[in-house]
Amino acid sequence: MKRSTAIGHLVEMAEVASDRLRLRATDIGWPLHELWVTGELLGEADSPEFGAVVLVLDVDADELPWLALNPTGEWIGDQLRLGKRPIRWSYRPLAWPVWNHEHRRLVRFWTARDGLDTDVIEALRARRLDRLTVVEPSEEELADQLGEELAVSRRHLRAVLGSYWDRDWRREHTRHGGSPEDHLWRAAIAVEDMLVTLDNLS
Repeated sequence: MKRSTAIGHLVEMAEVASDRLRLRATDIGWPLHELWVTGELLGEADSPEFGAVVLVLDVDADELPWLALNPTGEWIGDQLRLGKRPIRWSYRPLAWPVWNHEHRRLVRFWTARDGLDTDVIEALRARRLDRLTVVEPSEEELADQLGEELAVSRRHLRAVLGSYWDRDWRREHTRHGGSPEDHLWRAAIAVEDMLVTLDNLS
C-alpha cells in the first residue's frame, strides 16, 4: 500500500467520525472520542505493508478487555468502514492510556472536540516525524498498566469459559463475524500476551 493511500484512509475515517458526531444528539449516540495512528505509518516507509489505528471509546474499561469483540466498538468500526480498509484496528477505553503492549508508539490525528489534526496529516505526508507528538510509555508505566489490564482480561476469560457451552451465550456471540471459538481464542491470547510481556519487562 502506498503511503499516500494509507494517509488518505486516515483522512476519510476522520471525516466520517466528524459527521457521525451528530448521532450524539440522538438515542443512538457516538462514543468515539479519539483516533490514533500507530505502526509503520510512524516511520518513513514509502509503501507500508499495513496501517494501524486505535479507536478511543467512552465505554467502561471492563467492557473493553484487550482483543475482546465489543458490540459498540464493532459498530463504530463498521461506520468507519474499517473492515474494507487495508488497516489494522483496535479500540481502547477512554479511562485507560491509548498505548498498550501491542501499540507502544502512537500519534493522535482526530478528536471529537477538534476534528482532524491537519498538522499531523501533513507531517505524516512529508515524513516530518520530528513534528509529531508521539505518545509512548516507559517500561515502568507499561508494566503498571498491564497489571491492571491483566486483571480485567482474566475476569473476561473466566466469564467466557463459564458461559462457553450456554446456548444463549453462543448464539449471542456469533454476531460481528465471530464465533464462540473466536471469542475464547481472543480471551486466552490476550491473557497470554500480557503475561509474556510482563515477564519480558521484569
